[in-house]
Amino acid sequence: MTAFTLDMSGPFQPGTGATDLGGPNVGGHQPPHWYEQYGMDFGAAEGTLVRAAFDAHVTRYNPHDPAADTPKVYGAQLFMRAPNDMMGGYYTHITDVPAGLTVGSTVARGDPLGTVCRSGPTTTHLHWALVEIIGGAPAGQYQGVDLHEFFLGITGTDTAASVTFPQDGSPPMPGGGAGHPRAFHLAGVRGIQEALTALGYDPGPIDGIDGPRTRAAVSAFQRDQRLAEDGQWGEATHAVMVAALQAKGFLVDGD
Repeated sequence: MTAFTLDMSGPFQPGTGATDLGGPNVGGHQPPHWYEQYGMDFGAAEGTLVRAAFDAHVTRYNPHDPAADTPKVYGAQLFMRAPNDMMGGYYTHITDVPAGLTVGSTVARGDPLGTVCRSGPTTTHLHWALVEIIGGAPAGQYQGVDLHEFFLGITGTDTAASVTFPQDGSPPMPGGGAGHPRAFHLAGVRGIQEALTALGYDPGPIDGIDGPRTRAAVSAFQRDQRLAEDGQWGEATHAVMVAALQAKGFLVDGD
């Protein structure tokens, strides 16, 4: 399969950040459906504008029926796929979907999809998810992807970054913009694991868990860089990691 790159941005407009209410495989985000297991819950006030994160065409649309809302299933549901049908997205807990937006409609990155809606005491949020379709729809393999930390970092900004989808089962790779090298986000364990892997260390599965293998990989990096070897992620280790990544031509978000 041939990898491809897609320009993507956060689902809220600049100036509207997201509160992290849970990402893939957390809480109720469980199998078997990718749009549930790989869900990202971005907390935001009722009425917050939701935008398309990438160019797409709508493949399924369930309009909002307030009479049918439950505490967990409520609001409109939008499924869409990229123009090449090799990745897709899902948005729900929204209302006020623009008139005329329906199955077959095309949207450009940044176009309005609706607004965040409320259901009873549930904290208002957008639930959305992304999937890579290896081999392309409809017969390809649907594989949910975890870009939770990446999108938390850029949502509410005017950042538009390129994301490379390898089409070989490996995780998508966020970059710094069309034609730019990969960017790493070292604010969370998953980003640190990805950076360690890129530098030749083995943190184990890229799962966002600060387990023994991840700490051992941090220790190995510290040893090679002649830092205090404790397996902990402190300011000194962060600074040296940033320099090591930049020396190899990578970008580091926020540095």
